[in-house]
Amino acid sequence: MALPATMKAINLNKPAGPAGTVTFTNGSTKDLTFNPSQPMPSPSPTQALIRVHAVAVTPYELTWGFPPQSEPRVPCHDIAGTIVSAPANSGFAPGDRVFGLLDYMGQGGMAEYTVGEPEYLVKIPEGLDFVEAASVSRSALTVWQAMRVQGGGLLKEGMKVLVTGATGAVGRYAIQMIKHFVGKEGKVIALGGKGSEGLKALGADVVVNYRETKEWDEAVKKEGPVDLIFDCVGKKTLEKALALVKDGGAIVTIGSPPPDVVHVEGWNELKERNVNGIFFIVGPQGEQLAQIAALISKGVVKPSVALVVDLSEKSVRDGWDTALNGGFGGTLVVKVL
Repeated sequence: MALPATMKAINLNKPAGPAGTVTFTNGSTKDLTFNPSQPMPSPSPTQALIRVHAVAVTPYELTWGFPPQSEPRVPCHDIAGTIVSAPANSGFAPGDRVFGLLDYMGQGGMAEYTVGEPEYLVKIPEGLDFVEAASVSRSALTVWQAMRVQGGGLLKEGMKVLVTGATGAVGRYAIQMIKHFVGKEGKVIALGGKGSEGLKALGADVVVNYRETKEWDEAVKKEGPVDLIFDCVGKKTLEKALALVKDGGAIVTIGSPPPDVVHVEGWNELKERNVNGIFFIVGPQGEQLAQIAALISKGVVKPSVALVVDLSEKSVRDGWDTALNGGFGGTLVVKVL
């Protein structure tokens, strides 16, 4: 089948950051526009060409300044689709159902087609549809890398762990995966907002709703010092949470990027308590995603899709605005095909 010369896509129209980097800038959903004639991507000899069926939205991608591109920028790198072509010996063949997190330095997947490195892709587990699969990669890989990679692998069986932002896309995967690894003797304390009533079903042992409990830190203190904090919020929430980790514990945050994190009150004093404080940004990793897929196949982890919209400017903008305003818990997915 002959491929078209152009495709439908959503573009993120904003100034690029320095070459080879992802910086942090201002952004708005007004920067998102529908493009009916985006040039078709051309895979390199080491890349696969993918027909995109669904793509998940990372709401704060609007604030990222990406490297310059020769074509209009396509956002969102959390994709699910079918292989059109792939390099020999890649393990993939045309028609394979795959999902994965694309390289942030390249074009995203909010388009009919995209390209990606085969080592970042994994076959979709049986029983998982494209929309569900698209919601997995970034959120679940963030949890895996935060808990199993950062600091040499911080998460241990029997630990007591606090998850902030537990009703968000990453937080919902965090509850499931962390509870699996800490086991019955461990404890997961979930701090969330709207949608908190569903967190125990995901595996949380204790749920604190910050909307209903203003002094939520006092409520968490009743559970005793925690071994580890996985912070998905940052800023004032992170400041309050710092006092809840035990001496010798650890905090991993994805909510306050440098240089903001060093201005969080108490962050610079963590070393005095022998607390390991880490900020990181998730990266694509196929081998880790394959292990996550195995957990999905076993029923340990269930995808969390909050809203599905179509590939139109209004639908994408409206859904994205809702996600930015905390209007739902879980992942916003754009259904492309």
